[in-house]
Amino acid sequence: MGGAKESMIINEESWTYGLIDFLEKLIEREEFEKDSHMGIAKQIISKGVKSMSDKQELVIKNLVNKYKKKYSCDLCLNDNVTSLLEYIDIADEGICPTCESVKQKYMRE
Repeated sequence: MGGAKESMIINEESWTYGLIDFLEKLIEREEFEKDSHMGIAKQIISKGVKSMSDKQELVIKNLVNKYKKKYSCDLCLNDNVTSLLEYIDIADEGICPTCESVKQKYMRE
């Protein structure tokens, strides 16, 4: 498989990295606007990412993208964000864990 095609596949699948943990947190936090979205999330958690239909995948991708747009790190504007769970930290704290760590280090000095 060519490098470009392999890279495209990796990038296409990378959006699901940490998705189950992210969806579990959203359920705990009761952050789903629609019951149907929660139903898809519960399906993914119990049956895996590959259990989604194309339509369900589109719904979840849109949900993830909407969440990512809604919450932005005040310091790095999400340049340091490496996982979906970090967006939950941003929702709570206003900054990502990397920036929080740098901020704490700076404050100690």
